[in-house]
Amino acid sequence: MVQDAQRRIIVGISPFTTGQTNRQAHPPYQPYPMPPYQQYRPMQPPRKTGIGAGGITAIVAAVIVIPALLFIAVTAGLMTVAKNHISQGANEPTNSYGNASPSDPNQADPEPTSTVYRMDERPGYESMVTYVTDKLDHYKDEILNNNTTMFMSEYRIPDTQDGTDYMTGYMAALLGTVNEAKAAADETSEDPDALDAKIDSYRTTVDTLEARFKKGQVLGVSMTVTGNDGKKYTVDGSRSITLRPTWDELEQRVAKASNSLGSGNAASAQKLVELADMKLSWDIDEGFRQCPAFAGTDDGDNKALTKSETFGFYCPATPNVIYGNRSMPDWNMTYAPAAGVRHELSHHAIHMRCGTIEPEAIMQNGVNRTEGVTNSYAVKYMGANRALIQQSIDYAASTGHKQYRMDAFTDRAAERIHSGQCNAG
Repeated sequence: MVQDAQRRIIVGISPFTTGQTNRQAHPPYQPYPMPPYQQYRPMQPPRKTGIGAGGITAIVAAVIVIPALLFIAVTAGLMTVAKNHISQGANEPTNSYGNASPSDPNQADPEPTSTVYRMDERPGYESMVTYVTDKLDHYKDEILNNNTTMFMSEYRIPDTQDGTDYMTGYMAALLGTVNEAKAAADETSEDPDALDAKIDSYRTTVDTLEARFKKGQVLGVSMTVTGNDGKKYTVDGSRSITLRPTWDELEQRVAKASNSLGSGNAASAQKLVELADMKLSWDIDEGFRQCPAFAGTDDGDNKALTKSETFGFYCPATPNVIYGNRSMPDWNMTYAPAAGVRHELSHHAIHMRCGTIEPEAIMQNGVNRTEGVTNSYAVKYMGANRALIQQSIDYAASTGHKQYRMDAFTDRAAERIHSGQCNAG
């Protein structure tokens, strides 16, 4: 049954799980041209670090949740800084009438006064602060509107401690750059070009960090961020990582793979999941805990499934995991690797391409066709056996679950989603 909070999978077919992720994709940032006189700041020698899982959580929280608090002291300080004014003629001698006395032709001319420029009065300062802050907010919002696991999947960061540390380091580096740019507001110089060059350097820094992050390269900076617990955590920016394959590459691996990859159908299904760089968990109850089952009610064609009918389960809250129900006999049949698991992987594929398992493209005249579109996607792009999928659809329909049927609409919707067209056609 398709519910806003829960979706599950039926015997032999592939239903699935839970609440949808309503995340809109952010348009890519246009790169800011690097000025010829500005070079990316070199990395200082990294400090030794040893951040455990708890520390990573705290530092990510610091980067994502409390940057505004870190800026308060800076903002308050800026309000108290007085501008430098040069009063001309204030000390000139006056005659008895109060008028300035004529200059003595034999007296040396006074030294010319230099003009002092202030960073936040330069024409490009405010737009730069907006630019670097928006860059930080862009990634912060992606994590908050989704979850860290899906964020890492989208940017191909490996789901490992090294991958988590790398992602955290990137967020910390962005935060540090924003803090530094704001703290420089009251900096002064007699050389306006020097101030303008420094303003440009902050743009260059965040653009360089972003470009390196997307390639898994060494970030080139070491950042120390204060966590919510008041402790300081130093993130090593001297490490690179090997990015995961693109989803297109992973999808093709699954589509081309044999249905006999292991000793038995269940083992072969598990290897298919691993080819997608995901994990197969047999703890179906954990899947329901991650995506709590909606109280099942008869909703016409979308009749809710019971746990005993659930073959497999995809939960957007744990996007790298497919949950399997070993009590279902289908895991001992060819259906498991040839159709069932490929359906569940197709839920993940739609999630990867659209940021949700229920994009607008699955809606037909107000009817949610998620499961039918997922079946079409599995057949068209994940190598699922159409005959076995159809047998599952027929069986489901006979027990009141008609939401899995495929037709011309579901085929077209799957094609649109595969090409990245997630909105209604």
